[in-house]
Amino acid sequence: MKLSRLFQLLCLVISLMSHFAYSQQLASLYDQGNVRLNVWLSHVSSGIAVHEQVTLNIEVMTDTWFTKGTKVHRIEVDNAVVLPMSSFAVNSTERIDGKVYSKQLWEIVLYPLQSGEYQIPPVALEIGVKQGSNNVDGVVMTKALSFNAHKPSANMTSDQKWLTGTEANLKEKWTLVSQNESSQGLEEQLSVGDAITREITLSAHDTISALLPEITTLPDTLTSQFLVYPESTQYRDDEQRGVRQAQRLERMTYIVNNAGRVTLPAVSVFWWDSEYQQQRTLVLPERSWQVSHTFASFVEQYKMLLVGLAVIVVLVTLSTALLYRYVKTRPKSKWLCLAQAIYKKDIPLFENSIYQVLLEHFQFRVLTPRIEMVEGIEMIWQRYKKSSEHEKLRKNECSRLVLFKVLIAFLLFVKSGRLNR
Repeated sequence: MKLSRLFQLLCLVISLMSHFAYSQQLASLYDQGNVRLNVWLSHVSSGIAVHEQVTLNIEVMTDTWFTKGTKVHRIEVDNAVVLPMSSFAVNSTERIDGKVYSKQLWEIVLYPLQSGEYQIPPVALEIGVKQGSNNVDGVVMTKALSFNAHKPSANMTSDQKWLTGTEANLKEKWTLVSQNESSQGLEEQLSVGDAITREITLSAHDTISALLPEITTLPDTLTSQFLVYPESTQYRDDEQRGVRQAQRLERMTYIVNNAGRVTLPAVSVFWWDSEYQQQRTLVLPERSWQVSHTFASFVEQYKMLLVGLAVIVVLVTLSTALLYRYVKTRPKSKWLCLAQAIYKKDIPLFENSIYQVLLEHFQFRVLTPRIEMVEGIEMIWQRYKKSSEHEKLRKNECSRLVLFKVLIAFLLFVKSGRLNR
């Protein structure tokens, strides 16, 4: 057992010594120019904007060939998104000073998340190259790099929808479904309970889907008009011929709550075009529909008003019935008959009512104590009653007669009050 452990320890020491020796050999090859290492940053614009794609390029070369796969250690950069590196390098050859070098190009893509200075630490590469009849393995380190990121526009704030990239595009698709599950056109009138599905796709190059902003936000003022059912957001990242393409798809379903004019607001996304160093705006227009009530929604919305109207109708009906019964079961009031006579201009009914009022309240059996006034009234009545040629004039005179008799009754009422005092 002790011999076994001693053997394992001896093997480990030999391996470390061999690795150190090979590292020394690789460093010697690097110093002599047999192995070369280049590192630089590439980006679209001269000034790096926040969320702009920055690529760390690592190029390793040997004047022989690589004996094994190169391993590039992962790095971390504060306040930046560093993407996983591809498993494959770009291989090529290049002639330098009469020597042909085998090259491997590795790319590490990162995106700064805020403005400020960024430090990229040295990157370790484990490589193996051929040197004579030996295979030399070791680790080479790149130099540290730095860059500055800034916000080129005041629209790059947390309360704004914005992105940085190239060839950005914003499009939408509408689907309207009625309660009977049939699709409708955008110009069709909706009913309460119908569903509106809005699918918005935001895409751009030289960015990743995680950096694309949220799009379908509904203002609080519209939450009373809709029931909102968001679906899970779909993200997609592709790379074609070295160009990264990102896509964010959001789908929201709105159930219409109220009748009237409903509007889903416009969508606006600010875009900083890093290729042309310009600010642009992607806009989707608002959509409006006229929503009508169904019977159920009408009853639901106005149920309190309908109950109030029903109560009022019942009360009015009962009051009318009780009043009608009261009038039918009791003789007509003298004053009611007098009012009907004045309204209908019925002279006989008026005189009868006046006599009844005077008899009941004042114990007068004649219209007035002055006989000549009664004879004058009677003469006027007889003259216009017999005349057929002056019918219109008779009606006017009858109206005056009615008013005259009302005035007499009022004077008698006032006189009686004074006598009682």
